[in-house]
Amino acid sequence: MKKLTIDEGLLLTDMEIQYRGKNLHLTRVLIDTGSSSSIISTDIAESIGIFPEANDPIYRICGIGGSEIVFSKMLDSIKIGQMLAEDIQIEIGSMNYGFHLEGIIGLNLLKRIKASINLEKLFIQSER
Repeated sequence: MKKLTIDEGLLLTDMEIQYRGKNLHLTRVLIDTGSSSSIISTDIAESIGIFPEANDPIYRICGIGGSEIVFSKMLDSIKIGQMLAEDIQIEIGSMNYGFHLEGIIGLNLLKRIKASINLEKLFIQSER
């Protein structure tokens, strides 16, 4: 079970990512059940060596905040509390939405960890 917070009307948590053996802790990550995929900020990603490479898929995503060009990477893992998803695809983008976020947890990750979100008590847990 992982505690959640609400800040400026946003449902937030923190998570740890691992890429090519390097770990990074993200502290301001939005939980967005309306987003089909998960994304992390380009600036954050670069700090552990995640850069676009020639074979990375590049595409445009659209959402409430508008549209942006992203590239996709396979991470070693994403960990939210004790919930772990290994070998998971994530998008990397500028995330210039007008408020500070380091990442967004979308449905791909929520489904992968079999997440259950309790909004009354503000926690997320795995149904595994």
